[in-house]
Amino acid sequence: MTTLVTTASPTAQEVLATVQERLAPYQPPDDVMEVLPGAVHQEGRFWYVVVPASPGIHTASQYNRRVEKAERDLIKKDNLYVSILPVLPDWMDVQK
Repeated sequence: MTTLVTTASPTAQEVLATVQERLAPYQPPDDVMEVLPGAVHQEGRFWYVVVPASPGIHTASQYNRRVEKAERDLIKKDNLYVSILPVLPDWMDVQK
């Protein structure tokens, strides 16, 4: 289990791991959405993370249900403000 220290800023890798962890309870084992490695961006206290839809997701509402629950948990449990994006925006560089 990933635990973020709320007194220090988390690293990009910690944010990615925590997002994947918070998505897990809302995904069936045979249809898991994975965080895109390195697709993370921070602006102030807000983070942006790319999580493409899995093959089993056929509508935006299916994707949004999973993402909204995970984003809510990230705020409540980790004090982490993350917008989960379905595609890599033009303005975001992938970190290596």
